[in-house]
Amino acid sequence: MDNSYKIILIAPKYFSYNIIIINALEKLGNKVDFLEDKNSGLLYNLSRKSSFLKKRYLAKYKKDVLDKLNSGDYQILIVIGGKTLDAEFWKYINRTYSFKKILYQWDSLKNFDYRDMIASFDVVKTFDSEDAKELDIPYLPLFYKKEVRVGTSQDLDMMFIGIWHSDRIDILNKIADYAMQNKLSYVFKVYHPWYIYLYMVYVRKSLKKSSFFIHTPISIVDTMNYYDRAKCIVDINHPGQSGLTMRTIEAIGKGKKLLTTNSFIKKEKFYDPQMIQVINRKDIKIKDDFFEYYNDYKNIDKLEIDNWVVELLS
Repeated sequence: MDNSYKIILIAPKYFSYNIIIINALEKLGNKVDFLEDKNSGLLYNLSRKSSFLKKRYLAKYKKDVLDKLNSGDYQILIVIGGKTLDAEFWKYINRTYSFKKILYQWDSLKNFDYRDMIASFDVVKTFDSEDAKELDIPYLPLFYKKEVRVGTSQDLDMMFIGIWHSDRIDILNKIADYAMQNKLSYVFKVYHPWYIYLYMVYVRKSLKKSSFFIHTPISIVDTMNYYDRAKCIVDINHPGQSGLTMRTIEAIGKGKKLLTTNSFIKKEKFYDPQMIQVINRKDIKIKDDFFEYYNDYKNIDKLEIDNWVVELLS
Protein backbone atom coordinates (compact mmCIF):
# COMPACT_ATOMS: atom_id res chain seq x y z
CA MET A 1 0.00 0.00 0.00
CA ASP A 2 1.27 3.47 -0.87
CA ASN A 3 -1.07 5.31 1.47
CA SER A 4 -2.02 4.96 5.10
CA TYR A 5 -5.54 5.50 6.36
CA LYS A 6 -7.50 6.09 9.50
CA ILE A 7 -9.65 2.98 9.80
CA ILE A 8 -12.53 1.97 12.06
CA LEU A 9 -12.93 -1.80 12.38
CA ILE A 10 -16.20 -3.30 13.64
CA ALA A 11 -15.81 -7.02 14.28
CA PRO A 12 -16.47 -9.72 16.88
CA LYS A 13 -13.87 -10.42 19.57
CA TYR A 14 -13.69 -14.01 18.43
CA PHE A 15 -10.53 -15.81 19.63
CA SER A 16 -8.75 -12.40 19.40
CA TYR A 17 -8.77 -12.51 15.59
CA ASN A 18 -9.70 -8.83 15.67
CA ILE A 19 -6.30 -8.09 17.26
CA ILE A 20 -4.48 -10.04 14.55
CA ILE A 21 -6.31 -8.03 11.86
CA ILE A 22 -5.63 -4.72 13.62
CA ASN A 23 -1.92 -5.48 13.98
CA ALA A 24 -1.64 -6.35 10.28
CA LEU A 25 -3.46 -3.17 9.24
CA GLU A 26 -1.22 -1.09 11.47
CA LYS A 27 1.91 -2.72 10.02
CA LEU A 28 0.89 -1.08 6.74
CA GLY A 29 0.98 2.32 8.45
CA ASN A 30 -2.74 2.68 9.10
CA LYS A 31 -4.24 4.00 12.33
CA VAL A 32 -6.98 1.63 13.47
CA ASP A 33 -9.75 2.08 16.02
CA PHE A 34 -11.89 -0.88 17.04
CA LEU A 35 -15.51 -1.40 18.06
CA GLU A 36 -16.85 -4.84 18.95
CA ASP A 37 -19.70 -6.38 16.97
CA LYS A 38 -21.62 -7.47 20.07
CA ASN A 39 -23.79 -10.30 18.78
CA SER A 40 -22.81 -12.77 21.50
CA GLY A 41 -22.36 -12.96 25.25
CA LEU A 42 -24.69 -13.11 28.23
CA LEU A 43 -26.27 -9.66 27.83
CA TYR A 44 -26.90 -10.18 24.12
CA ASN A 45 -28.50 -13.58 24.68
CA LEU A 46 -30.67 -12.25 27.50
CA SER A 47 -31.83 -9.38 25.27
CA ARG A 48 -33.06 -11.89 22.68
CA LYS A 49 -35.58 -13.25 25.21
CA SER A 50 -37.40 -9.92 25.61
CA SER A 51 -38.45 -7.38 23.00
CA PHE A 52 -38.03 -4.62 25.59
CA LEU A 53 -34.50 -5.70 26.52
CA LYS A 54 -33.59 -6.18 22.87
CA LYS A 55 -34.77 -2.68 22.00
CA ARG A 56 -32.73 -1.20 24.86
CA TYR A 57 -29.66 -3.26 23.97
CA LEU A 58 -29.74 -2.30 20.29
CA ALA A 59 -30.44 1.38 21.01
CA LYS A 60 -27.37 1.59 23.23
CA TYR A 61 -25.24 -0.29 20.73
CA LYS A 62 -26.35 1.95 17.84
CA LYS A 63 -25.46 4.99 19.93
CA ASP A 64 -22.02 3.50 20.68
CA VAL A 65 -21.40 2.95 16.95
CA LEU A 66 -22.50 6.44 15.94
CA ASP A 67 -20.52 8.07 18.76
CA LYS A 68 -17.44 6.19 17.58
CA LEU A 69 -17.94 7.11 13.93
CA ASN A 70 -18.45 10.76 14.85
CA SER A 71 -15.40 10.87 17.11
CA GLY A 72 -12.81 10.38 14.39
CA ASP A 73 -12.14 11.54 10.86
CA TYR A 74 -12.22 8.03 9.39
CA GLN A 75 -11.38 7.22 5.80
CA ILE A 76 -12.32 3.52 5.81
CA LEU A 77 -14.93 1.50 7.67
CA ILE A 78 -14.34 -2.25 7.79
CA VAL A 79 -17.18 -4.41 9.06
CA ILE A 80 -16.66 -8.11 9.65
CA GLY A 81 -20.03 -9.78 10.09
CA GLY A 82 -22.20 -6.86 11.14
CA LYS A 83 -24.81 -9.20 12.59
CA THR A 84 -25.86 -7.07 15.53
CA LEU A 85 -27.45 -4.25 13.54
CA ASP A 86 -30.13 -4.40 10.87
CA ALA A 87 -29.98 -3.40 7.20
CA GLU A 88 -31.73 -0.07 7.85
CA PHE A 89 -28.93 1.00 10.15
CA TRP A 90 -26.29 0.20 7.54
CA LYS A 91 -28.31 2.12 4.94
CA TYR A 92 -28.24 5.11 7.29
CA ILE A 93 -24.46 4.74 7.67
CA ASN A 94 -24.09 4.65 3.89
CA ARG A 95 -26.20 7.82 3.45
CA THR A 96 -24.54 9.73 6.27
CA TYR A 97 -20.83 9.01 5.93
CA SER A 98 -18.70 9.38 2.81
CA PHE A 99 -15.75 7.18 3.82
CA LYS A 100 -15.06 3.89 2.03
CA LYS A 101 -17.09 1.00 3.45
CA ILE A 102 -15.87 -2.60 3.31
CA LEU A 103 -17.90 -5.63 4.40
CA TYR A 104 -16.28 -9.02 4.92
CA GLN A 105 -18.37 -12.07 5.74
CA TRP A 106 -17.00 -15.11 7.55
CA ASP A 107 -20.47 -16.68 7.79
CA SER A 108 -22.26 -18.42 4.95
CA LEU A 109 -25.56 -17.13 3.61
CA LYS A 110 -27.36 -20.19 5.00
CA ASN A 111 -26.31 -19.16 8.50
CA PHE A 112 -26.58 -15.39 8.09
CA ASP A 113 -28.44 -13.83 5.18
CA TYR A 114 -26.67 -10.50 4.64
CA ARG A 115 -27.96 -9.77 1.14
CA ASP A 116 -29.84 -6.66 2.28
CA MET A 117 -26.57 -5.22 3.64
CA ILE A 118 -24.60 -5.43 0.39
CA ALA A 119 -25.87 -2.22 -1.24
CA SER A 120 -24.68 -0.19 1.78
CA PHE A 121 -21.02 -1.08 1.22
CA ASP A 122 -18.54 -0.15 -1.50
CA VAL A 123 -16.75 -3.49 -1.30
CA VAL A 124 -18.19 -6.83 -0.15
CA LYS A 125 -16.13 -10.03 0.07
CA THR A 126 -16.91 -13.47 1.46
CA PHE A 127 -15.01 -16.51 2.73
CA ASP A 128 -17.55 -18.79 1.04
CA SER A 129 -16.82 -19.66 -2.60
CA GLU A 130 -20.40 -20.79 -3.27
CA ASP A 131 -21.85 -17.56 -1.88
CA ALA A 132 -19.35 -15.59 -3.96
CA LYS A 133 -20.74 -17.23 -7.11
CA GLU A 134 -24.36 -16.74 -6.10
CA LEU A 135 -23.94 -13.07 -5.12
CA ASP A 136 -21.30 -12.23 -7.76
CA ILE A 137 -18.89 -10.83 -5.17
CA PRO A 138 -15.16 -11.52 -4.63
CA TYR A 139 -14.10 -14.68 -2.85
CA LEU A 140 -11.50 -14.22 -0.12
CA PRO A 141 -10.78 -17.20 2.16
CA LEU A 142 -9.82 -16.59 5.77
CA PHE A 143 -6.28 -15.95 6.96
CA TYR A 144 -3.47 -17.38 9.04
CA LYS A 145 -0.67 -15.73 10.97
CA LYS A 146 2.79 -16.98 10.11
CA GLU A 147 4.68 -17.92 13.24
CA VAL A 148 7.92 -19.82 13.67
CA ARG A 149 8.13 -21.66 16.98
CA VAL A 150 11.11 -23.72 18.03
CA GLY A 151 11.22 -26.51 20.57
CA THR A 152 7.55 -27.53 20.68
CA SER A 153 7.21 -31.30 20.63
CA GLN A 154 4.39 -32.78 18.57
CA ASP A 155 2.96 -34.98 21.32
CA LEU A 156 -0.61 -34.95 19.99
CA ASP A 157 -1.75 -36.87 16.94
CA MET A 158 -5.03 -34.94 16.63
CA MET A 159 -6.51 -31.73 18.00
CA PHE A 160 -9.83 -29.89 17.83
CA ILE A 161 -10.78 -26.61 19.51
CA GLY A 162 -14.01 -24.83 18.56
CA ILE A 163 -17.48 -23.76 19.62
CA TRP A 164 -20.41 -26.15 19.89
CA HIS A 165 -22.90 -26.50 17.06
CA SER A 166 -24.91 -29.12 15.17
CA ASP A 167 -23.26 -32.57 15.15
CA ARG A 168 -19.74 -31.67 16.27
CA ILE A 169 -19.84 -33.74 19.46
CA ASP A 170 -21.20 -36.81 17.65
CA ILE A 171 -18.45 -36.66 15.03
CA LEU A 172 -15.72 -36.05 17.61
CA ASN A 173 -16.95 -39.09 19.57
CA LYS A 174 -16.50 -41.27 16.47
CA ILE A 175 -13.05 -39.85 15.75
CA ALA A 176 -12.09 -40.39 19.41
CA ASP A 177 -13.17 -44.03 19.11
CA TYR A 178 -10.92 -44.40 16.06
CA ALA A 179 -8.04 -42.72 17.92
CA MET A 180 -8.34 -45.05 20.91
CA GLN A 181 -8.53 -48.13 18.69
CA ASN A 182 -5.37 -47.02 16.87
CA LYS A 183 -3.52 -45.74 19.95
CA LEU A 184 -3.51 -42.15 18.75
CA SER A 185 -3.35 -39.24 21.21
CA TYR A 186 -5.82 -36.38 20.94
CA VAL A 187 -7.26 -33.28 22.63
CA PHE A 188 -10.80 -32.20 21.74
CA LYS A 189 -12.25 -29.07 23.37
CA VAL A 190 -15.72 -27.76 22.47
CA TYR A 191 -16.67 -24.39 23.94
CA HIS A 192 -20.25 -24.02 25.14
CA PRO A 193 -21.20 -20.99 27.33
CA TRP A 194 -22.17 -22.34 30.76
CA TYR A 195 -25.56 -20.59 30.93
CA ILE A 196 -26.72 -22.05 27.60
CA TYR A 197 -25.16 -25.43 28.39
CA LEU A 198 -27.02 -25.75 31.72
CA TYR A 199 -30.29 -24.71 30.08
CA MET A 200 -29.94 -27.26 27.27
CA VAL A 201 -28.80 -30.12 29.53
CA TYR A 202 -31.11 -29.68 32.54
CA VAL A 203 -34.11 -27.68 31.27
CA ARG A 204 -34.60 -28.62 27.62
CA LYS A 205 -32.73 -31.92 28.06
CA SER A 206 -31.66 -31.66 24.41
CA LEU A 207 -27.93 -32.00 24.99
CA LYS A 208 -25.88 -34.85 26.41
CA LYS A 209 -22.93 -34.27 28.70
CA SER A 210 -19.48 -34.80 27.22
CA SER A 211 -15.93 -34.62 28.53
CA PHE A 212 -15.11 -32.52 25.46
CA PHE A 213 -17.18 -29.53 26.66
CA ILE A 214 -15.45 -26.52 28.18
CA HIS A 215 -17.20 -23.40 29.46
CA THR A 216 -14.37 -20.86 29.40
CA PRO A 217 -12.98 -19.73 26.04
CA ILE A 218 -9.38 -20.74 25.36
CA SER A 219 -7.05 -17.85 24.65
CA ILE A 220 -5.50 -17.48 21.21
CA VAL A 221 -2.06 -18.14 22.77
CA ASP A 222 -3.17 -21.44 24.32
CA THR A 223 -4.99 -22.38 21.12
CA MET A 224 -1.85 -21.83 19.06
CA ASN A 225 0.14 -23.93 21.56
CA TYR A 226 -2.26 -26.82 20.94
CA TYR A 227 -1.86 -26.29 17.18
CA ASP A 228 1.91 -26.51 17.53
CA ARG A 229 1.67 -29.73 19.56
CA ALA A 230 -0.63 -31.51 17.11
CA LYS A 231 0.30 -33.40 13.96
CA CYS A 232 -3.25 -33.24 12.59
CA ILE A 233 -6.06 -30.71 13.03
CA VAL A 234 -9.68 -31.87 12.97
CA ASP A 235 -12.20 -29.56 11.29
CA ILE A 236 -15.98 -30.08 11.47
CA ASN A 237 -17.73 -27.39 9.48
CA HIS A 238 -21.34 -26.41 10.02
CA PRO A 239 -23.59 -28.53 7.75
CA GLY A 240 -25.00 -25.36 6.18
CA GLN A 241 -21.60 -23.82 5.47
CA SER A 242 -19.32 -24.37 2.50
CA GLY A 243 -16.73 -21.71 3.39
CA LEU A 244 -13.42 -22.89 4.84
CA THR A 245 -13.17 -22.33 8.58
CA MET A 246 -10.43 -20.37 10.33
CA ARG A 247 -9.31 -23.69 11.81
CA THR A 248 -8.72 -25.03 8.30
CA ILE A 249 -6.63 -22.07 7.16
CA GLU A 250 -4.61 -22.02 10.39
CA ALA A 251 -3.86 -25.73 10.07
CA ILE A 252 -2.63 -25.26 6.50
CA GLY A 253 -0.62 -22.17 7.48
CA LYS A 254 1.17 -24.25 10.12
CA GLY A 255 1.80 -27.12 7.73
CA LYS A 256 -0.43 -29.53 9.64
CA LYS A 257 -2.39 -32.52 8.41
CA LEU A 258 -6.12 -31.85 8.19
CA LEU A 259 -9.17 -34.05 8.71
CA THR A 260 -12.22 -32.12 7.54
CA THR A 261 -15.88 -32.66 6.76
CA ASN A 262 -15.82 -29.85 4.20
CA SER A 263 -15.57 -31.34 0.68
CA PHE A 264 -15.32 -27.86 -0.90
CA ILE A 265 -11.65 -27.77 0.09
CA LYS A 266 -10.94 -30.03 -2.88
CA LYS A 267 -11.51 -27.02 -5.17
CA GLU A 268 -8.68 -25.00 -3.60
CA LYS A 269 -5.27 -24.61 -5.25
CA PHE A 270 -3.54 -25.70 -2.03
CA TYR A 271 -5.50 -28.97 -1.76
CA ASP A 272 -3.15 -31.93 -1.29
CA PRO A 273 -4.78 -35.36 -0.73
CA GLN A 274 -1.71 -36.56 1.18
CA MET A 275 -2.12 -33.71 3.68
CA ILE A 276 -5.90 -33.28 3.68
CA GLN A 277 -8.51 -36.01 4.04
CA VAL A 278 -12.19 -35.21 3.60
CA ILE A 279 -14.35 -37.40 5.84
CA ASN A 280 -18.05 -38.19 5.55
CA ARG A 281 -19.77 -36.82 8.65
CA LYS A 282 -22.27 -39.69 8.52
CA ASP A 283 -19.69 -42.44 8.03
CA ILE A 284 -16.34 -41.59 9.60
CA LYS A 285 -13.48 -43.48 7.95
CA ILE A 286 -9.84 -42.44 8.21
CA LYS A 287 -7.17 -43.82 5.87
CA ASP A 288 -4.78 -46.16 7.66
CA ASP A 289 -1.72 -44.45 6.16
CA PHE A 290 -2.98 -40.88 6.56
CA PHE A 291 -0.48 -40.00 9.30
CA GLU A 292 2.54 -41.40 7.46
CA TYR A 293 3.28 -38.84 4.71
CA TYR A 294 3.95 -35.10 5.00
CA ASN A 295 4.31 -32.50 2.25
CA ASP A 296 4.71 -28.73 2.15
CA TYR A 297 1.56 -26.85 1.16
CA LYS A 298 1.69 -24.78 -2.01
CA ASN A 299 -0.24 -21.62 -3.02
CA ILE A 300 -1.00 -20.37 0.51
CA ASP A 301 1.09 -17.17 0.78
CA LYS A 302 -1.82 -14.89 -0.16
CA LEU A 303 -3.70 -16.12 2.91
CA GLU A 304 -0.98 -15.00 5.34
CA ILE A 305 -2.50 -12.12 7.35
CA ASP A 306 -0.15 -9.40 6.06
CA ASN A 307 -1.08 -10.26 2.47
CA TRP A 308 -4.73 -10.91 3.40
CA VAL A 309 -5.39 -7.38 4.70
CA VAL A 310 -3.95 -5.90 1.49
CA GLU A 311 -6.40 -8.03 -0.48
CA LEU A 312 -9.23 -7.00 1.86
CA LEU A 313 -8.53 -3.31 1.29
CA SER A 314 -8.05 -3.58 -2.48
